[in-house]
Amino acid sequence: MPPQDPIDKILGCDSTLARWIESFESRPSQIEMARLIRRALQEKNKVIIEAGTGTGKTLGYLVPLVMAGKKTVISTGTKNLQEQIIFKDIPLLGKALGEEVQAIMMKGRKNYLCLHRFHQYFSRPKMGEQNTKKKMDRWRTETTFGDFAELTWMREDDPLRDAVSSSSEQCLGSECLHWDDCFLNRLRQKALQAQIVIVNHHLFFADLIVKKGGFGEIIPRFQVAVFDEAHALEEIATTYFGKSLSTNQLLEFTADLEREMEHLRGGERKDIQKRMESLRAGSERLWELFRQGEDRGRLTDQTMKTLEEGVCHEIRRALSFIQQKSGFKESGSVGRQALAERAGDLSERLDEILVTREPGWLKWYEKRKKTLVIHASPLDISHSMRESLYEKVKTLVFTSATLSTAGNFEYFCSRMGLEKNVLQGIYPSHFNFKEQALLYVPQDLPVPQEAFFVERLGRRIEKILRITAGRALVLFTSYNNLNGVHGFLKGRIPYTLFKQGEAPRSTLLEEFKKDTHSVLLATGSFWQGVDVPGEALSCLIVDKLPFDSPGDPLVAARIDLVRSRGGNPFMEYQLPSAIIALKQGLGRLIRKSTDRGVFSVLDVRMIRSRYGRSFFESLPEIPLTQNLEDLHRFFEPR
Repeated sequence: MPPQDPIDKILGCDSTLARWIESFESRPSQIEMARLIRRALQEKNKVIIEAGTGTGKTLGYLVPLVMAGKKTVISTGTKNLQEQIIFKDIPLLGKALGEEVQAIMMKGRKNYLCLHRFHQYFSRPKMGEQNTKKKMDRWRTETTFGDFAELTWMREDDPLRDAVSSSSEQCLGSECLHWDDCFLNRLRQKALQAQIVIVNHHLFFADLIVKKGGFGEIIPRFQVAVFDEAHALEEIATTYFGKSLSTNQLLEFTADLEREMEHLRGGERKDIQKRMESLRAGSERLWELFRQGEDRGRLTDQTMKTLEEGVCHEIRRALSFIQQKSGFKESGSVGRQALAERAGDLSERLDEILVTREPGWLKWYEKRKKTLVIHASPLDISHSMRESLYEKVKTLVFTSATLSTAGNFEYFCSRMGLEKNVLQGIYPSHFNFKEQALLYVPQDLPVPQEAFFVERLGRRIEKILRITAGRALVLFTSYNNLNGVHGFLKGRIPYTLFKQGEAPRSTLLEEFKKDTHSVLLATGSFWQGVDVPGEALSCLIVDKLPFDSPGDPLVAARIDLVRSRGGNPFMEYQLPSAIIALKQGLGRLIRKSTDRGVFSVLDVRMIRSRYGRSFFESLPEIPLTQNLEDLHRFFEPR
């Protein structure tokens, strides 16, 4: 009798894991996934894996990783998944193996207390902050890593978090008086000793850029990288391979300047004060210039020339003075030297965005609340991925529940610059969608482009909600549709109606889970990373097929790039992107083997158009109906 495969010993029917999980089910797709990753580790190859919901993909990759014993970084798209891996999956695997798995979670530095900024802030405490300081003082002597998540009384958007944490620009490095006690240094030392380091995609690419520039590292060197929720990689990588500058960064810089001014003499103070006023006024003027425009748009050559010769010229002059003529660079103060260096970096970014001209790059802007961000972004990240990652780390795992379109990874490979010879595996969901779900696509609604679509959409959603008794998440592709339907439904349905923006995302989701018959209306950020198992989410409604808006500057520029290369932008870029987004939406509905629900796509193009078939081919096998009566029957007691 051949010896049992070590992976089967842990994940198979009579496995050690079965002893620790109630109602354990061995999943063939999970075992096959683990074997494919083991092969990638042995061959030092890259592997792309689509593992449908319910596969148990985290244990599917953790088992071969731990068995291989190689230094590994796991990068996720959401904080929730980071916490699931470190607090649930890894301890469970440790029990199954009979030994502790050495793992640690690292988050972005703004999640941790900076001792320098803490002492700086509380050296001038504001009225009523004595109790806060006492609580913070007690905590900082007890905490291991200074992670704000430990403070249950501190909200995520509390301004104090920002005031007593440090961005990479604000960090004084080894010159800091608190270097030996620094919480981030302590965390990095622990990460050096761990076999597995769990980060998010933002931190992973921030580290990649730091290493590329030769300025040290954030994450310790590793042999293997796993990207979970890999469908989100392109957008995040595009941000980090590009350059950006925000009015917030300029205002944060002036606030840090102001703190240093307390130690300056009269003449020096006057000179710095003048430049601070220039930076504040410049930031305000920059915001005002774009206040009336779209939320996102291209920076035309004329706009860049206007900025370069006007407001940005004044901003650059102020930054240049701080860098070159303020005396900060030559001073004995570490804080002032760091400010001179930051001024040079901000000025350089401004030049790279407004002055540098490179083919294949887009100059654009976006407004975020009261912040304006200007960007220079690469339209194709494949070269940067090869140069910064693929040539440096040979074993890479890309996985998600939604990476394939029409049964292949051609779209994902083309966007990420991956060669055709990478290992590939598609493992269907462990759930029985034929029994657990119903797909409703009506034939009698107008197409989304018609003027009265939103009104008819609202009426149809109301009918569906009455059948489902609420219990629905309604996802929109635009705020216009969301606001229109919200206005229509308010006061017309006997269920609690939640709307994105009325409260923080986490609060809305908690309230939605608690109030079983409630309805939540949301847009983009709720299409992924939402986990509401059970009855509270029995219906998922999508207003229309989630094509990216061609009015979005990055989308439009990518379309132009595909066309300039002789390709078909719709088939090569727009359609595959929409398919993956729709699959992400469906992934919110069925989270457990006991879940049942209706997936309603209120876009007739899915049935009428030639490309509609592509969506059906990429979804699991779900019974299809155009009849609302079938929804009634689906929810009848069984």
